[in-house]
Amino acid sequence: MTIQNGLNGQLRVASDKSITHRAIILGALAVGVTRIIHPLLSADTWQTIHAVEQLGVSVEVTEDQALIITSPGALAIRSNHFQQPLQFDFGNSGTSTRLMIGVLAGLGIPATITGDASLTQRPMNRIVALLTAYGAEIQTTDGHLPVTIRSGITADAINETLAVPSAQVKTSLMLAGLSAGISVVIFDDFKTRNHTENMLSSFGVAIDCQAEMIFVAGDQQLVATTVTVPADMSAAAFWLVGATLQPHSDVVLADVNVNETRSGILTVLRRMGANITLMHKRLQNGEPIADIRVRSVDMLIGTTIAGMEVPTMIDELPILALALAVSQGDSRVLDASELRIKESNRIVTVTKTLQAFGAQINETPDGFVIAGVDQLQVPNQPLVDYDDHRIAMLQAVAKLLTSTVKLREEIGTIAVSYPDFYKDLAVLIDD
Repeated sequence: MTIQNGLNGQLRVASDKSITHRAIILGALAVGVTRIIHPLLSADTWQTIHAVEQLGVSVEVTEDQALIITSPGALAIRSNHFQQPLQFDFGNSGTSTRLMIGVLAGLGIPATITGDASLTQRPMNRIVALLTAYGAEIQTTDGHLPVTIRSGITADAINETLAVPSAQVKTSLMLAGLSAGISVVIFDDFKTRNHTENMLSSFGVAIDCQAEMIFVAGDQQLVATTVTVPADMSAAAFWLVGATLQPHSDVVLADVNVNETRSGILTVLRRMGANITLMHKRLQNGEPIADIRVRSVDMLIGTTIAGMEVPTMIDELPILALALAVSQGDSRVLDASELRIKESNRIVTVTKTLQAFGAQINETPDGFVIAGVDQLQVPNQPLVDYDDHRIAMLQAVAKLLTSTVKLREEIGTIAVSYPDFYKDLAVLIDD
């Protein structure tokens, strides 16, 4: 399919997956009725919904696709004596898994947790080892799923310095403390995404964030509230890159979360020469949001991404690698070994995908080295998405740039985070 007039129009892309997960869990721990407006209802977030329902929490989806969560609160759930250990299968959702391990360890609820073939390859010891140090009895399978929680944490406080740049680990510790009713101090030198910290005050939790230190006092009761979920930067990223590279494009992405811990891709694309404008900036439940206008440019310049930039765009690096692959000059991505433990080994799968399109990209232990090419080529063999939603969407945008994308392709693994991906593509092409 040839796209003669570029990508044009306005979208509100898929709602933020990270924020939706957190809003569901905090709503389940809060006393009362929490309303979540514009939640992402995808394969991953449904895993979290089903998990809190197993704790005795009511979750209703309204006609306008809002979530109504009715809960007795963490203390009542903690006092409930479940007759048998709970059984959880979290499918492909690493966020559901790591966050709920913290919740269950805090509540002291015995459980067995597993997932699909991809999830069982992802490391769980990074959180389990911390929780066991605070008294929880948890067993992994060689550091992976299945995980068995036999008893919860017994310490009277949590005090940790993050050893890896993982917002999931940080949030899991905070949720464990809130669920157990104990204080939490975390030092986050990596400045990982701070959605949990931003959201807690909406639930009536006193939290003190100073530089790298996060302090949540113990014995706090979460109170039900209303959370409005913004559009996801990780979903917007595909159209930021697609519209930048596709000639004659002019796209506005509405209500996007531009939190500085998540918006590194904007900084890098602008540094490369992209035409990106933020409009109507405002705050919503502690999160900065804006409408983003992106227009195509004739040329991008390669760059190096390393150090503290990496955590601010870890999920966007696959699609950003596509922009680097067609930029002038050489590019490098360093300090991104975390990509190896995502839904797929994204250092390997991004490299293989872009090489199939003729890109000059090679993997390194912690990233990529890329020599820009003038244009991509049509792959001469069928592509494999490695059961990874971000790889599947990367391939769709690369096909778009080679005029081989189809609007009726199967959504498949993309449903994990962006069920309306192809519908939104049709809007931008047909506008």
